[in-house]
Amino acid sequence: MREQLADGTLISEVRRLIDSGAADRLRWIRANTRGAMAAMGQDAVTISALTGVAVGTVKGFVGTTDTSIKNVLMIAVALGLSAAELERPPAEFAEVMASRRAPRAEEPTLSE
Repeated sequence: MREQLADGTLISEVRRLIDSGAADRLRWIRANTRGAMAAMGQDAVTISALTGVAVGTVKGFVGTTDTSIKNVLMIAVALGLSAAELERPPAEFAEVMASRRAPRAEEPTLSE
């Protein structure tokens, strides 16, 4: 390990691991944003109107174009989601979306 630290390979390896983890999470966020938009019947034009983020930026983000974290957060909030909800593996996020769509038991009224 000392040799790796001395020649810089340890730091390079750590950076590679960080980059790989970040890329995975970004793929999840993109996929989950696309899925949420479809499930909620929202499109890039609607998200743009709600957030002020350009239509092309919204379309680009759910595609492959990077954008600022502010834009990502604004898109998430417009969908009624948090960044933490979007940053889950797609199968786990599907469960979150399913639980949001599940019918809720009616709450008793004051007259009952």
